[in-house]
Amino acid sequence: MDAMVSLKDARDYLLALPDGLDDYLDDDYRRGLASLVDRFEEFFKITASVNLRASEDRVIEAGEATEISDYGFVLLLKLIDLMERLDLPHRRKEIEQISLVFARWTMSYGGTINYLEPVVNAIAQLANLMQEKGALLALSDLIADVVDHCSAELKQDAGDAEAMRPWRLLHINRGIVATRTHDLEVMRRAFDDFLVYLPQDASGFFAEGMREMDALDYPPHVREVMESYCQRNPSVRLH
Repeated sequence: MDAMVSLKDARDYLLALPDGLDDYLDDDYRRGLASLVDRFEEFFKITASVNLRASEDRVIEAGEATEISDYGFVLLLKLIDLMERLDLPHRRKEIEQISLVFARWTMSYGGTINYLEPVVNAIAQLANLMQEKGALLALSDLIADVVDHCSAELKQDAGDAEAMRPWRLLHINRGIVATRTHDLEVMRRAFDDFLVYLPQDASGFFAEGMREMDALDYPPHVREVMESYCQRNPSVRLH
């Protein structure tokens, strides 16, 4: 699948999806998928209307963008669930990438991201594929924007024992991507936010970061930053 960067890319992909899955679908699944695609079509008409109003310099309220975004994300989660039931992990990963298109649209109007899991999964997929510094910097900027636009409920992390909760994984991925950029200012911003939002996880993250410094032979200036944060957070539990 080619990279999806716009709502048009996402719409084209979703409208073509039923034909690509026909061999996997019984009649019930076929009807369910057709209904979902119809609702996605409605979603894209709504976003197109908002974009048109914005192009005419009409004010788009952040709350309206959030409400529309929530509708799109709920549909996306239903589609992801369908891919799981059909045991099509490759398709699931493709569909999760659409969540980044939805997130960018939401953030462009100052909206709030309430459904984080597919966004975090999509970010992790991209991070695993990237090596070039410019791409890593762009991804780091995207993650920072997502952090800023997450709902207050997500930001009020309970610090429970669920290591795979999306809010925690978002910051871990941000820290890893920032480190791989070798950009000290990007690293510090990511690490400072980690300390603000997930202080209970800080020691474990920075200790693991130091192990990575040794294993992957990072440059001395990168190691120094990681070491300074590790020394400031010596004894919080590891999850």
